[in-house]
Amino acid sequence: MNGITDGLKDIITKASLAARGSSLSRIRRRNLSEPAAKWVVQSRIGSEVGYALSIVLATSGCSHARSEKGGCTMCSYILDGAGQNVPTEDLIQQFQNALTSLKGLMAPISVKVYTSGSFLDPVEVPPEARAEILKAIDEDDRVRQVVLESRPEYMTDETASLVREILGDREIEIGMGLESADDGVRFLCINKGFSLSEFETALKTAASHGIGTRAYVLVKPPFLTERDALLDALQTIIAAAELGATTISVNPVNVQKHTLVQRMWSRGHYRPPWLWTVTEILKESRDQVASDVNVVCDPVAAGKPRGTHNCGKCDDAFVKAIRQFSLDQSTSHFEVLDCGCKSQWSHVLEHEDFAQLVHSLRFHIP
Repeated sequence: MNGITDGLKDIITKASLAARGSSLSRIRRRNLSEPAAKWVVQSRIGSEVGYALSIVLATSGCSHARSEKGGCTMCSYILDGAGQNVPTEDLIQQFQNALTSLKGLMAPISVKVYTSGSFLDPVEVPPEARAEILKAIDEDDRVRQVVLESRPEYMTDETASLVREILGDREIEIGMGLESADDGVRFLCINKGFSLSEFETALKTAASHGIGTRAYVLVKPPFLTERDALLDALQTIIAAAELGATTISVNPVNVQKHTLVQRMWSRGHYRPPWLWTVTEILKESRDQVASDVNVVCDPVAAGKPRGTHNCGKCDDAFVKAIRQFSLDQSTSHFEVLDCGCKSQWSHVLEHEDFAQLVHSLRFHIP
């Protein structure tokens, strides 16, 4: 980075820390034997449609968010955690309690283990707890796919080898938040804290053990216009697929509490992406990446002011189309979408860059 970029990075880091403020002290006390969240939905598993159990373990939370780097500009998931180191036996019990949600379901099943941080971080999830959780998954023959979320720095040869050894020949993916293939966007707009080369190294390490990568792609990081956000997400999806990602998960920004994005949104300096933008990204990317790479999207708070939305009248139809596309990968669901707000979205794409330039002198990072 040069001097100007370093200065901007410092401003973003300080703004992220200020936005988070004392929020960590507001983490509610919780039963440490219960997961922070669990849910089951229909999901695409390889080339089939089955059920996915998502589990969010209550842990101490993301190491990046706990650090003096301030965490990511749009993320407050650490607030879903326990705010303290959680004993191994409690983490195992959390997982066992969540597994009851699979009762009565038929194969294929996907189990996705999240922690609002990194499942592979040995501080957040002790190796003993990790091993027992993976063994519990291995005991269920219905489970065809396992997704483990982590930052790239924790994807080591030793860890990958252990995961593969326990889970046998199941399809395994490591979910990593690449967010953007542009280092400038990732460092400055997102404050992610790792480079594209580090992501690529982790991907290659995983691949050497027959483990895939589920690359998370962020739609509309702060400081990007709608048009730039569309192009950045599309280019990132293509780049991730070329690097060898096995699944692309497209994640439109939703406005979360105690984040820099929320401070900008509350002052009128940020709008979550249009659903038009999201569907355009999905449609274009499906045409440009290999058919064996699944492109999926399950937008949080879709149709609400804090999530990806259009005018309100057409939002439900768009969200339904996005979810259907994620199951069958058919872009035909988008062809029937139409609404009068499309002209407004098109106007934003064409003129927002110039409008931001005109008003840039009175724009300040909150």
